Amino acid sequence: QYLIPANMMLAHYLEATAPIMLALNNSASTVTSVQMTQLASSIRQGIEDHGIVTVNGKQVYAYEVDGYGSANIMDDANIPSLLSAPFLGYLDVNDEVYQNTRSLLLSTRNPYFMRGAIISAIGGPHQGPGYAWPMASIVRILTSDNDTEITEQLVMILNSTDGLGLIHESINTFNQSDYTRPWFSWANGLFGQMILDLYDRKPQILAQSFQ
Repeated sequence: QYLIPANMMLAHYLEATAPIMLALNNSASTVTSVQMTQLASSIRQGIEDHGIVTVNGKQVYAYEVDGYGSANIMDDANIPSLLSAPFLGYLDVNDEVYQNTRSLLLSTRNPYFMRGAIISAIGGPHQGPGYAWPMASIVRILTSDNDTEITEQLVMILNSTDGLGLIHESINTFNQSDYTRPWFSWANGLFGQMILDLYDRKPQILAQSFQ
């Protein structure tokens, strides 16, 4: 299986680090920098040629492809994910194929999009059905310009800690007392990054009361 989000991440970071390699200014680093740039370009071309499929008349990114014409249409909360593609720097958040993909992922067409009274977010096969990951809500905020969407996701995150005040790995979408990893460092660190992002982009949202 070829995991599209991981290849998106690799392509971007090859592009981002190739100039650093070039700046070492010796023959070996120059050759390596060129190889990095070429590999990034090849990966991008592969994603665009083989990682985009048509679902209900719209082009979307597949989560995985097998090289034989089959594709897995889903997303997982863990980064790299399809939802996080703009956050990873692979593409612009307004990219048409990304927006089509985003709409699909945040709906029941994604088998791992979990809905519930406590939280509605993408989960994944690791914890299975019924468990949403707050990390996916954080990524949703980081890749949104919609104030209402951002505020709604923030409320869900803050109201799903079961009074602990720290972000869990996954949560039963109908029972906030049923969760895994009470202080999931990855998600808590990402939450801090999200706050800094909103401080720059959407200070009016942070000015609201979430008590």
